[in-house]
Amino acid sequence: MIVATSVRARELGLLHPRVWRLASERPLLSAAGLSADEAASLHQPHRPVPAGYRELLSALGHPSVVPAGERLRELVATRGWQSHGAVVDAVTVATLRHGAGIGLHRAPSAGDGQDLLVTRAEGGERIVPAFSTKSRPIPPGDLVYGLTRDGRTVEPLAWLGKRDCDAAAHQLTADTHEALLVVLGAPGEDAAHAEEIGATVAEVLAAARIELTMTPVPLGVPEPDSKAPPGS
Repeated sequence: MIVATSVRARELGLLHPRVWRLASERPLLSAAGLSADEAASLHQPHRPVPAGYRELLSALGHPSVVPAGERLRELVATRGWQSHGAVVDAVTVATLRHGAGIGLHRAPSAGDGQDLLVTRAEGGERIVPAFSTKSRPIPPGDLVYGLTRDGRTVEPLAWLGKRDCDAAAHQLTADTHEALLVVLGAPGEDAAHAEEIGATVAEVLAAARIELTMTPVPLGVPEPDSKAPPGS
């Protein structure tokens, strides 16, 4: 697997996505989660939410949509901390600390030939959002990332734009042993931003004494814009 970013996604300023494969002999959801005090000690103080996350949504044509990091901070402030197991909690802590949207998805088997593509929807893509059974069309131009075999057609893992949702088909389940941690970054942020988010997830997992491997997925070499196929 490699991580590829289309020309149209790079034009939005998404230049430094990072993906890690998490793998454990035990199911990823089996580890006990963090208490409210433990979580607070790890994600405080909050860093300012990078302006690029709102800029990205505005560039997609959805300036009124609140970025995922901001929404989660508001939710925890109003409803309090809710644990969903140590691995999910580590992602939540990183989201709260950095104000960034982070994806966590059930991974395909290693070596199955699929890559991860970050791109903009062509108009034929559909997704069944997490915790739903109804398929929805993804509007042309919205941001989507997912699995691909040909570098163009994508099976969505997540949709960002008019909606911000993950695909139900790739939610972690009770017997999931491998997952993909996806950090897209934001316009105006360099590679260090995404790397710091991954480091925070690793820090929280280590603090919780979770035994798993966290392996970076290699980045593909972008094609020059002049050689990119139409609609890439």
